[in-house]
Amino acid sequence: MNAQVDALLRLLRGYPLVQSVRIVNYDETPQGKLEIKIRCHLAQNYQLQVWLHLEPQSFDYAYQLFSTQPILRWDNAPHYPQLVTAPHHFHDDMRNVVASPLTGDLLADTSIVLVQVENWLESRRTKRD
Repeated sequence: MNAQVDALLRLLRGYPLVQSVRIVNYDETPQGKLEIKIRCHLAQNYQLQVWLHLEPQSFDYAYQLFSTQPILRWDNAPHYPQLVTAPHHFHDDMRNVVASPLTGDLLADTSIVLVQVENWLESRRTKRD
């Protein structure tokens, strides 16, 4: 398995919020292309999906928090060129698309997403209490 994917799996499995990690799809070619989809089960029936498409000259990603439908999403599809962080952008839980703190650094970005998901879940719990 790809060294970056191994490091990503260690990060996800070691994060307290993540209850389980499952590789849904893994496709790696000798030419250096890699596509992977990972699903992480979180508390309260939430899931975090990580999708990566790596090629020698490009890196596409999408992170998505969901339960029965998408809630929070981060990706680098070039759909919002007007954003200062383009192509990186964030879809919030109100369906707004705004600048994203992600930069394309796999482990740093995943850490940011995990913290933001944890903060969002905590804010939901606080609102219910």
